[in-house]
Amino acid sequence: MDKMEGSFSVEDMQNVQINIGAVVKEVEEWDQPMGPFPYPSIATLRDWDFKLINRYKVFYSPICDRCTLCTYGPCDLTGNKRGACGLDQAAQQGRIVLLAVLMGCTAHCAHGRHLYHWCLDKFGDLPFKMGDEILVDAPLTRTIAGIKPKTLKDFGPVLNYVEEQVSQLLACTHTGQEGSYLDFESKALHAGMLDSLGKEVSDLIQIVA
Repeated sequence: MDKMEGSFSVEDMQNVQINIGAVVKEVEEWDQPMGPFPYPSIATLRDWDFKLINRYKVFYSPICDRCTLCTYGPCDLTGNKRGACGLDQAAQQGRIVLLAVLMGCTAHCAHGRHLYHWCLDKFGDLPFKMGDEILVDAPLTRTIAGIKPKTLKDFGPVLNYVEEQVSQLLACTHTGQEGSYLDFESKALHAGMLDSLGKEVSDLIQIVA
């Protein structure tokens, strides 16, 4: 059940206002059960990521054997050498992959955030309708966030989620925060999921508006 708070005035009654704490209305049935992990965090799908990474071995090309990302460097990572922070060549390549994915993700999400605010300011909270011929609208939003968007504002929490996760992922690339290439790759997969979600939100907002 949904609850709506608000107030209204009665005509022909001066200086009278009736306040209602909540109006309960029936929610439209959604015949799809909620998945086990709505709004998954970095660690939620880590075990599944590792299964994929161990089955399909990671291959880096071209390989850069030099790191200049912090003031402790530049560090030579050739052979079995490690940088000042302890990263070896594989972990450094995994970090670069994660950073590259995050750059694309933030670009798409920032575009979606701009569209979200611009459309709200110009059109208000538009109803989200894709027409009768679309059987499953917003498939990634439904799968990842576990919600069935009804209006434009329903995409706000989805964008908040993407931005929060991006911030946490970027923090993991800082010096000394992560040491395994497997974990960097797992986080890159998570960032790729967020990127796809952000692109979907951007596209849907443009279509509806």
